[in-house]
Amino acid sequence: MVNKMVIFVMLVSLSLLVGPASAVDLDASMTNQQRQDAINNADPTDYTVNFLTSQGTTYSNVSLTAPKDNVEWIGNGVTLVGGGRSIFTITNRTGLTIKDFIININNDTADGITGNNVYNCTIENNVITNGDDGINIYQRYAGLTIRNNTINNVDRDGISLVNHDNLTVTSFNALDPTIIEDNVIENVVYGIFLGGNFKGDITGNTIGGSTAGLTITGKPTSGNGKLDAYIADNNIAGIAMECPEVLSLLLYNNAISQLGATGYSILTANFGYAANAIWVVYNQFSAPVDATFRSSAYVWILNFLNGAYYP
Repeated sequence: MVNKMVIFVMLVSLSLLVGPASAVDLDASMTNQQRQDAINNADPTDYTVNFLTSQGTTYSNVSLTAPKDNVEWIGNGVTLVGGGRSIFTITNRTGLTIKDFIININNDTADGITGNNVYNCTIENNVITNGDDGINIYQRYAGLTIRNNTINNVDRDGISLVNHDNLTVTSFNALDPTIIEDNVIENVVYGIFLGGNFKGDITGNTIGGSTAGLTITGKPTSGNGKLDAYIADNNIAGIAMECPEVLSLLLYNNAISQLGATGYSILTANFGYAANAIWVVYNQFSAPVDATFRSSAYVWILNFLNGAYYP
């Protein structure tokens, strides 16, 4: 039997060789270029970008690009004020975490967090205001977790996720699911905008939007706009669905109010769906659901319209 003390000594030796976890530390006294240079020149073993509070909690003229994968960007509650461009650009990145920031975009043509080809990233516990889109991920994405953010007073979308690839069912099913949960989105035009293909869960959110709380769109081309979604326990200011190809949709225990001035809580156009794909269970509607969507439901039970049973 190997001596336990020998094992302990070996483990300690290995830990000393590896060294302690390190980070890139930024502070409010640095210029934006100094911050970007510190991030770009970081040691390859640095997997944290840490925003310190020792020199103040407001960082001015912020516009930063993520140069590598699998990094945690930790805000520690600091406020980032934009200087004309989007605050975080995360194009072609995998495995990032962006959390605990107060983000004042400070420009109605810029975004809080933006990028294309983004995979397996987490965006959580942020407050995002005063821009074009709060979170704007486009072209391709998969495996995102967008959790517990507050997004308000942006000129267009609270959260915009777009993937317009023409995918086979096999390719679509191979995507990692995206999770959108426990966010509060208010004072926007479109609360959550899903363009093209979406696979994942939307749960526990309060989703406002002067035009639509939740918009699900495709393009009228084969293979574009596939939807496999579990949408539950949300408060949604109406749902608009245009050109999706619904493979699976469960609407469960949502409060869904009127969609803009349409007179409907759910309104569809060019709507396609697989057999037995749509289940609508125990939702509270404050305006009628359009006839196309109602007739498409394989299961419609225990739903209510203005408090009355909605058969």
